[in-house]
Amino acid sequence: MGLFGKLPSNGPSKESFYRDGFEAKGGGSGSQDMDGVDDTLVEIDQKLKKAATYFDIDPYEITSENYAYRPDMTFRTQDTYETKELDLTKPGVHRPAKRQGFEVRTKEVLEKADFRNPLFLANFITEAGIIIKRSQTKISAKAQRKVAREIKTARAFGLMPFTTMGQYPFIAGGNRENLDEKEDMGIHIPYRFVESNPIAVPDPVADPDPIVDPDPTADPDPMAY
Repeated sequence: MGLFGKLPSNGPSKESFYRDGFEAKGGGSGSQDMDGVDDTLVEIDQKLKKAATYFDIDPYEITSENYAYRPDMTFRTQDTYETKELDLTKPGVHRPAKRQGFEVRTKEVLEKADFRNPLFLANFITEAGIIIKRSQTKISAKAQRKVAREIKTARAFGLMPFTTMGQYPFIAGGNRENLDEKEDMGIHIPYRFVESNPIAVPDPVADPDPIVDPDPTADPDPMAY
């Protein structure tokens, strides 16, 4: 038969080529090798599942000094939490602490809000001297307008500062000498916004050629004419 002709029926086939050429060299079939790999993967999978479900329980863990139910969260006794926030299978969510703000009713504001009462009005301004908004005070619009009007009047009379940025917060009835004994009450020393040290007031520079007014009672100098 020619070069590209068919092989005779009694000649070697391609099945015999693969069987004789590769399987003889490998020493066995490939299915046996794959069976060994499958067994190894199954064994590894079983070990991983066992390690994932294993948890070492310490019965005395709660009584230890450094015990924490969730180290990634801070639980406060005065706060209320939901069940989903205590779930250990989910990451903890940080909850900021609630600030204890000033609570007042509208009736009390209408009675006590007066420019002669800066101790009460100081509850409605921030440390920077900004009037707190009505969305935070939770009072009526009429009471909010009265508070703003009385604060402006108290500032006009010098009972309250316009701003305290860079200085000590306003404390009604307080004495600045108690805040800083070294500060002279007669001289205003400005403060920087970032730095806490006051800006040094420069000493006055003497005039090298001062202008002296002539004495009218003295005799005139004849050389001056």
